[in-house]
Amino acid sequence: MITIDGSHGEGGGQIVRTAVALSAVTGTPLKIENIRSRRKVPGLKAQHIAAIKAIAELCDADLKGAVIGSPKLEFIPGSIVSKDIQIDIPTAGSIGLVLQGLMIPLTKLQRRIDITINGGGTYGKWSPPLVYIKNILCPMLAEMGYEISIRIERNGYYPKGGARVYVSAETLKDGKLAALDLSERGKLLKIDGLAHSSSDLEKAEVSSREAKSAQEYLSSRYDVPIDIEATYSECYSTGSGVTLRAIFENAIIGADTLGKRGVRAEVIGLNTAKKLAEYIDSGASVDVFLSDQLLPYMALADGRSVFTTNTLSSHARTNMDIISKFIEVEYSVETKNGLKMVSIKPIKQS
Repeated sequence: MITIDGSHGEGGGQIVRTAVALSAVTGTPLKIENIRSRRKVPGLKAQHIAAIKAIAELCDADLKGAVIGSPKLEFIPGSIVSKDIQIDIPTAGSIGLVLQGLMIPLTKLQRRIDITINGGGTYGKWSPPLVYIKNILCPMLAEMGYEISIRIERNGYYPKGGARVYVSAETLKDGKLAALDLSERGKLLKIDGLAHSSSDLEKAEVSSREAKSAQEYLSSRYDVPIDIEATYSECYSTGSGVTLRAIFENAIIGADTLGKRGVRAEVIGLNTAKKLAEYIDSGASVDVFLSDQLLPYMALADGRSVFTTNTLSSHARTNMDIISKFIEVEYSVETKNGLKMVSIKPIKQS
């Protein structure tokens, strides 16, 4: 059994998600202690438990400590089985974070499965918007031979959540993850994105103002097609935000901002556009959030994977540490032309 200190590194829920996911993939029993001990409200939250229980169902695991507020968890995995799953999140907990953990062991499926998610939030603080997972992470995983499709039937914002989402996961092409070479991102082809709001903000044209502000800023800087869509949807709580992406020949870079009461829609759109422009101008092949999300897949891939980033976050470094406890890998981080070039290769066992 591997024992992990949950206060290590950035000390957040990502340690739990990555460790449980890799426990399922490798069949290694796991114990986590001091979960989120340095957070204002320590221990497991509803979104962590939703991810843990979904992974446990996928691999018929024995669980101890999977309750709200628990500082400890034991996860004893069985074999991964290919069966449809329903996930219920009674709060506005992040669906993106739940999928962040669940999608890793789904690489071991023997057949396509469908996942229904009831409740939770598609957008929230300190978590990836679900549209980021759908439009940025999933297309990059498709380059590795891993097809995940996400359909959002109803969005969810804090505090009520109440989203409804459908996810389909296919078996890997050729039965294994292909290595991903993002050492060069290639030419910028286009920029697109989504400004989203709950329907009660439609009269104030919140999404339209966000989209226009972002479009104007980016159009003044880049001579490529730019298409930012403004949408509104029926939700249980009020909310808005913007998610943008820059599509290159070999890579996709994203940026997002959640709307905030008292901050004008034009400012939200402009700030998101400036974030994206910073990534574009840096020359990096992945943004700071995608860098830590791709790491587990690269560690499981067949061959050496590479990406460049302008910042290697504490989340990414913590993920590297957790991965190395389950999978023997070669890591290298070099500075080249002001960027961090990260190289990952699993070491084949004899």
